[in-house]
Amino acid sequence: MKKLFTGIACILALSASAQDREITFKEGDWKTQLAAAKKENKIIFFDAYTSWCGPCKMMAKDVFTKNDVADLFNGTFYNVKYDMEKGEGPALKDKYDVKAYPTYLFINGDGEVVHKIVGSMSAQEFITESSKALKPESTAFGLAKKFNAGDHSEATTVAYLEALEKAYESDKMGSVAKTYFDGLPKTSLLEARNWELVQKYLNNPSSQAFAYLYANKAELEKKYEASKVNQYFDMTFMMSVYAVKRSYEKKADLKAPKEITAAIRKLQAARPSKSSASLLAQLDLIEFAGTKQWDKFTAKVEAILADASFPRRNDLVITAANDVVTAAPANYYATAEKWANELQKTANDFSNIQITDLRKRILKKQGKTAEAEAMAAKAMELRKEAGKKGQMTPPIMND
Repeated sequence: MKKLFTGIACILALSASAQDREITFKEGDWKTQLAAAKKENKIIFFDAYTSWCGPCKMMAKDVFTKNDVADLFNGTFYNVKYDMEKGEGPALKDKYDVKAYPTYLFINGDGEVVHKIVGSMSAQEFITESSKALKPESTAFGLAKKFNAGDHSEATTVAYLEALEKAYESDKMGSVAKTYFDGLPKTSLLEARNWELVQKYLNNPSSQAFAYLYANKAELEKKYEASKVNQYFDMTFMMSVYAVKRSYEKKADLKAPKEITAAIRKLQAARPSKSSASLLAQLDLIEFAGTKQWDKFTAKVEAILADASFPRRNDLVITAANDVVTAAPANYYATAEKWANELQKTANDFSNIQITDLRKRILKKQGKTAEAEAMAAKAMELRKEAGKKGQMTPPIMND
């Protein structure tokens, strides 16, 4: 009997250890890791994470500890991980343009990224996506070489666009889609297959193909579901305006954003949409803020605020007020406070929370810490009350 129990105990111990495998990460500075990986002729698996990232923790706990995941990575890749906010992390974040967490990079011995994955996923999906790094020609980076060398076939282009989408490279995706669709015969853009691909990938209003489709919007509405046609154009314009704003805020190369801005203005002038006034106002405000023309910025907001029928008036003014607090000189804070007072008169619960958050940010910028904390507590209470009513609440603005 004793031998039986001993045997069972050994089996259970072996079973437990068999289920205990996980990705093993090497430690050391980046230069040393890169040299070691090159010596071993292995692709580096680079886990770019932060200590506060929930999805990063989930992947480490629930995916990296799966046997099939551990076996693939420990047997195939040279595994490293860096907190993007500590030590070498910030420099590596900039070097490899990490924008979201978790980001998983696959890097060859020469320090070149051959594959990239962004976001959390199941173990099986993680294995599938990671395995693509072993065939670099099928990754976004390998497909880029084919596309840039002149292979603009549908097969190569769609594979490249799909890879860019999974890598959260929306700006690059827009540039590739523009090149591809602008190279097609214009009338073919109205065909079902191309219209399907356009809706998924063509997000650049400066594209000639986009201009042709917008000019033929009525024809598209006859052939396809009108609501989806309108949704595509409305969403593309809106997201493009946000992209332009991000470029100004990052002080990036403004050549492409300025082309997009000019295209939106031209298209909206030729064929105004329901959102024309709002789109054009946003573009004006983005340009004024980006070029530090704060007097023109405030005058534009005052005009919007004075027009009670202006489309998306409250959203535009609240966003503009937050932009003032974020980037304008301190003497403009009082103007933002004045806008908040005016909006407060007719604010619904959602806007009221936004205005309270705005007041908190103004107080904090003014060094009134106690008042800012009290305003933050008030905003939290308003969120709780809205939650009890089953209402949506706005995200909390960073200070």
